[in-house]
Amino acid sequence: MGESSTTRTWDDSKWQRYGLFAGVVFVVLSLVAVFAPGSPPARDASADEIAKYFVDNDSGIRLAAILAAFALIFGVWWLGSLWRVISKLESSGPRLAFVAAAGFIIAGGFGTIGQALFTVPATRDGELLGASEFAWSLGFITFGFALALTAAHMLALAALTIRSGFLPKWMGWLALASGLVCAVGTIGAGSEEAAIGIIGFIGYLTWLLWVLLASVLLYRRKAV
Repeated sequence: MGESSTTRTWDDSKWQRYGLFAGVVFVVLSLVAVFAPGSPPARDASADEIAKYFVDNDSGIRLAAILAAFALIFGVWWLGSLWRVISKLESSGPRLAFVAAAGFIIAGGFGTIGQALFTVPATRDGELLGASEFAWSLGFITFGFALALTAAHMLALAALTIRSGFLPKWMGWLALASGLVCAVGTIGAGSEEAAIGIIGFIGYLTWLLWVLLASVLLYRRKAV
């Protein structure tokens, strides 16, 4: 005998909830990966300061790369469950939902490249320190592009939330604020101003906060 429709529905709902919980794991791993390498020097630090940072924090930088890689696994699972929700919100087809999903995926690609660039000088026992200043600058530029795609991702989610109410309205305003901050942080792709770097980092943290809250709210809704 085949599975009953009730059993199939329960199994699907269970895996949907697992995907939403994956968002919590994604945020935790991402946060640990951010702080594992210690306090980095200023964006416009000298070549000697940058090289010293990679030498003194090589183990933390490698750990951050590993955690970021595992975070991607859970992030993709979370996106699948989020897509299941947001792709049904637009009567004429998932336009904003597509922007949100594509923004997440492409931002993740740029972020992965940036993480890889920051990790290179910390590998092979310092043999690649000569490339540290280049990797440092290019990594920040890459993260600037990642913030641009994160801004598109969050602005689309803000519009979906405010229009459809699939999450509380305040989540829509939080997404809007995060998207705007990320958009300003995008200037970091071509600027070494410390203030812009701080703004970009705040945008990244508010994005993680939104993912965490959305995961919990949708998970609890599914549980009910």
